[in-house]
Amino acid sequence: MKKKIPQSGGLSGSSPGIYFFLAAAFSILVPALPLSARGKQEEPPPQPVNGEFVLCVAAFDVSGLPPSQQTLGFILQRELARDLGRIHHRLRNNEEILRYEELAWTAAMHRAAARLGEKRAERDALLYQGLSRWKYKKELKRIGAELRALEEDFAAAEGEKPLIEGRPLFRISAVNTGETPDLPAGEEAPAGDFPPPPERGEEEAFLRTHNADAVLTGTLRFLYGRIYGEFRIFTRGGSFIYEDSTIFSPEDFNGAADELTGRFLSALSNTEPVYLTIHVEPEEARVLVNEMAVNPGEEFTLFPGPVSILAGADDYHHEQKEVELTGGEQAEFSFSLRPKTMETLGLALAGPGTSVYLGALYLGGGKTEVPEDGAETAEDGPAEAGDGTDPVEGAEIAEAGAVPGDAKEQDPAAGADPEPGPETTDKAETADKAEDEVPGEPELLTLSIPAGEYRYIRIDTEDGLTGEVIVRGSVEDLERRFLGGGSTGGEDDIRIITLKPRLLPGPNDRPVEVRRRKFYGAYGRFWIALPAAFIINGVSQSYINSYNTSGGPELYGKARTAYYVSIGAWVVAGVCLVESLIRLGVYVHTASEESIPLWE
Repeated sequence: MKKKIPQSGGLSGSSPGIYFFLAAAFSILVPALPLSARGKQEEPPPQPVNGEFVLCVAAFDVSGLPPSQQTLGFILQRELARDLGRIHHRLRNNEEILRYEELAWTAAMHRAAARLGEKRAERDALLYQGLSRWKYKKELKRIGAELRALEEDFAAAEGEKPLIEGRPLFRISAVNTGETPDLPAGEEAPAGDFPPPPERGEEEAFLRTHNADAVLTGTLRFLYGRIYGEFRIFTRGGSFIYEDSTIFSPEDFNGAADELTGRFLSALSNTEPVYLTIHVEPEEARVLVNEMAVNPGEEFTLFPGPVSILAGADDYHHEQKEVELTGGEQAEFSFSLRPKTMETLGLALAGPGTSVYLGALYLGGGKTEVPEDGAETAEDGPAEAGDGTDPVEGAEIAEAGAVPGDAKEQDPAAGADPEPGPETTDKAETADKAEDEVPGEPELLTLSIPAGEYRYIRIDTEDGLTGEVIVRGSVEDLERRFLGGGSTGGEDDIRIITLKPRLLPGPNDRPVEVRRRKFYGAYGRFWIALPAAFIINGVSQSYINSYNTSGGPELYGKARTAYYVSIGAWVVAGVCLVESLIRLGVYVHTASEESIPLWE
């Protein structure tokens, strides 16, 4: 008789009382959670409505211009739309606030009355739906409660006028700023996003259709060789109408656009521009105001509102200020940038003609050997006969630093000693300098990087090799050097960086991609071979168990064959696993070898 295996412990062996305790605690604590958060909450203050002032720029009428000048009209409209889009907000006067308050109050009453009328019509329609008595009473009770709530909303809308935003944000809708949208291949871009201008007397309907607060229209025509433009701004409700005109020559196009922008600024923002001057040290620093570059020390105008000022320079800490400027204000700001703590590095050059780059900035490189006057290198070819100079001798001195006598012994074609003169004296001085140099000592190029920051350094050799490194300025060495005893002024004060140039892969060479694909291929083969090995092993075990149970001789061959097949399947899976591990190691090594080293 087989023994029954007992079940594992846990809740299966616990008494039913624990479930009753958990259910009771859950039923008591869960309903009490919302009660703990209840309390008297303060009513939020009323939020102002109409928080945006939307300007719709309609297409300018350029039919009065010659065909060759109509493009200027389109460009002028695009420039005006782009410049006016930088206005941050509009200041509403009391008359405009009262007008928008009347419009918002009327619109709120109309919405509340429309909802109330729809609900009353729904209540009256219950009589004609043929509902049973109990169903009719139930629906009538529901609609009656909703009607009472809608009547309260209508009374609230009628008795309290909405709060209007006094400084709405300015926004331009339906304009073409010159940005080309992403379109599918073969599809042409639209001619423009400016809507057709409204007819006289239909401006109010145009604004309601485009959900805008104001519309800017313009008419351009040719007048005695110049361009005459008339512009009109019509606002919703007739709170203000702005009309203006200008005349300019096609050559003064940019000046006309700036002048019109300044005029429209006062009408649309209801305020004056801001006059801003920024002073910064050092003089080579760059200044950005609202992400636009400006010239330090020069006064310029911008739109009122929040202003972001950023000043920065190479090897200096940048400074940023966020200010709120009002119309008509003349503001000045000064920046004195703090220099960064720099660390001096020594870069060992790979040889003459080495080019060094710090990021994208070319710093210089090793000196390329220049042959002496009257001497020619091997690339220039042999010297002409009778010039009194041995080209081999000159090249040997310049490259190897050998003395003239040694060079003469190696060259059997060398004749008698040349006559003394300036040329011979220069060669002797070159030989003396070459003897003073230490053979094999690399040339150093010093460069400075900010402490604690990372910089990319690259060298290119004449042989087409490249060395790369990312260096982080050492903060610890600077603290130890300057705070713990000062600098000695010797070579120990700088870090020496030695790069090993190598041949970078070409544009068609992708060693990392090739190794990655081979690894994924081996990894996929392993996960195909592993389940197959499990399946074959299961089949083999079935044959072996059948043979061991029945003992039939006809099953022996099948069981033996299945056994060896399963062994082969496991061997194949093992080989795929080993290949995957090898491919993974090669892939990681190649990826690490291609990466740029980091020095800290």
